Amino acid sequence: MIYLFTALYCEADLFIKNYYLEKNLANIRFQEFYQEKSGIRLTITGVGEIAAAVAVSSICTAYQPKEEDFLLNIGVCNQQTGKEGIFVCNKIIEQASNKTFYPDLLYRHGLPEETIVTGMQTESISDNLYDMEAAAIYQAGSYFFAPHQMMFLKLISNAETAQEVSGENVKHCMESNWDILFRIIEMISVVTQKSQKRETAFWQEKTQLTRLCHDLHCSKVMEDSLKNHIHYWELAGIDYVSVIQDMYREGLLPCRDKREGKLRFEEVKKRLF
Repeated sequence: MIYLFTALYCEADLFIKNYYLEKNLANIRFQEFYQEKSGIRLTITGVGEIAAAVAVSSICTAYQPKEEDFLLNIGVCNQQTGKEGIFVCNKIIEQASNKTFYPDLLYRHGLPEETIVTGMQTESISDNLYDMEAAAIYQAGSYFFAPHQMMFLKLISNAETAQEVSGENVKHCMESNWDILFRIIEMISVVTQKSQKRETAFWQEKTQLTRLCHDLHCSKVMEDSLKNHIHYWELAGIDYVSVIQDMYREGLLPCRDKREGKLRFEEVKKRLF
């Protein structure tokens, strides 16, 4: 499932029409649209950090995203240096607190990457992108998604200031980049489908996961790290199972204690990178 969040209806309109998303009339707080076949649940948050955080928290609490699900934030942003096109945000700065967040971009998306600043003032942003929701969406989303399960796409508006951004301006911006947006949606759909198939893959098999964690003497932190690495190896098509099986045959697994387990985990990573 892709949990897609936009601030405005004019940003959501193309997705609603092209993916035949139907409005959830039971949701009286936010405009929410869904279509099972497309695997997309789109929510219009409204403008600003408070609205965005509340919307993400509300939707994710209601539906409880799974490990194979994905959060995608798409919207038009502002900037001051004449950049054009569509960007993936690899760094998000919350202007009010000066906190910095880093989505973990594991996927080859082929788009330029930029820093985005979230806040109400643009005077000190320099050459960064600017919006009013990304930092809040990241922080609220982090309660339900890991960093590698979130992506932030921002389109540059040709308006000179945020106040000049109109609905028609936004629609034109979205339409002009629709081929790229469609490609990214399809890429993420493939990722989520592969993740769903992982339910029967090696580390999702409860007995095998339990065995490997036991044989590595994993702490909770180490177990979570192991899951994240295997998630990446699965998506990258890396044959990690053969490497682990080789280590069993070589007598390197199981380990005697937690210290040796950490060493063996590092060796697994070295063999695969």
